[in-house]
Amino acid sequence: MGTVVEEMNTIDILDTAQYVVDKDGKQTAVLLDLASWHALRRLLEELAEDTNLGELMAAVEDDEKLDSEAARVAYQAYLKEATG
Repeated sequence: MGTVVEEMNTIDILDTAQYVVDKDGKQTAVLLDLASWHALRRLLEELAEDTNLGELMAAVEDDEKLDSEAARVAYQAYLKEATG
């Protein structure tokens, strides 16, 4: 059950907001249509992924760095061990 999510930016999403007001006219809640809700969730998930990636990159910042040839050799050794 896939949902097609329209590309919306934060301003587009906020522009669709409808406010629920109490008897005194005080705003008490916000309503979003489903397309805006799905777009907001997608944006928040992307933000979380970006944060997680940044944390992972920081965690390995001081790890050993390999040049391309050393990385190729290490990867071939890994493949050989994994399949051998």
